[in-house]
Amino acid sequence: MSCPLGVALIGAGHISRRYAKALAHLPLARVRGVASRSREGAARLAQTCGAELAVDYGELERLLSAPTVDVVCVNSINRLHAEHAIRAARAGKHVIVEKPLCLTLTEADSMLQASAAAGTGLAYAENLCFAPPYRRARELIAEGALGRILSARQCEKHGGPYSSWFWNVEEAGGGALLDLGCHSIECLRWLLGKPRIARVSAQLATVRHGDRTRLEDDARVTLELEDGTPLRTESSWAADANGESSLEVEGSEGRLVLNLLAGELRLERHDGDSRLIPVESGAGDGITEELTHFLECFQQGRVPDETGADGRAVLEILLAAYASAARGEAVPLPFNPGDITRPVDLWLSR
Repeated sequence: MSCPLGVALIGAGHISRRYAKALAHLPLARVRGVASRSREGAARLAQTCGAELAVDYGELERLLSAPTVDVVCVNSINRLHAEHAIRAARAGKHVIVEKPLCLTLTEADSMLQASAAAGTGLAYAENLCFAPPYRRARELIAEGALGRILSARQCEKHGGPYSSWFWNVEEAGGGALLDLGCHSIECLRWLLGKPRIARVSAQLATVRHGDRTRLEDDARVTLELEDGTPLRTESSWAADANGESSLEVEGSEGRLVLNLLAGELRLERHDGDSRLIPVESGAGDGITEELTHFLECFQQGRVPDETGADGRAVLEILLAAYASAARGEAVPLPFNPGDITRPVDLWLSR
């Protein structure tokens, strides 16, 4: 494996541009190539980050077979995640897949099997699990600062997607729940040590963008642990433009309140001790930390903190949430959604 690691970006949109910016500051990586729907789009991003290869999806094999490429970042539209990740694994490359992992459990299992067969890594890109304020919150919970956890709520909200394909049922496969709810679900699982989720209930609606899409733009989900502890998520494309990424965790001895956009983490204990918890200066959304961790794991042969198996677990919960919203009742896990091609179909077919 080369050093620095050669990285290829599949997709030349917003997320790949953010990846390219982060990777430019990491000594252990260099962007070697970009693939996009159009060669022109790939060439623009490749020029920005000094990559020598720029191909459209019809020429993807040329990028995947390049000996200078060690790691492939799958940042394409949701519908293509599984295809691109499987092809990269079969080409012998480590793979980082942007959330959501894919659209069906069958696809997820095929991705895991391809990675295992090739002996390559499959990392699930959930940046909140690497954002310094959230990591500090996890440390406080693990240290027992809140006592026994009674409930938690995580919110991800903004005014709507930055790219037109998100509004498209076929290309996205789901709306605000699939786009933002995956953040909240994995954040809460990870914060509490990835406990087993027993039941999922959800309410979905299209409250603001019905003129643009049939997809849900507002989602409320409750995950119930085996002991009955509720974990709640709120995901919305119908909020104001400033957006929200926040966390509240209630415990028997206090509570944590986190505002990621403001960079604030507050501990409020029932004994009267209330204070702001210091976090890293200039701490961002975790993408740089996430990529650093994944690349170091690939280089050192370690299993990443967030894997394809985690992405599958999140997808199963998302599928159960869509089914719950359609049925109007809680759905137990494990959940088999049957023969569907898109998560949102479970709700749209109600």
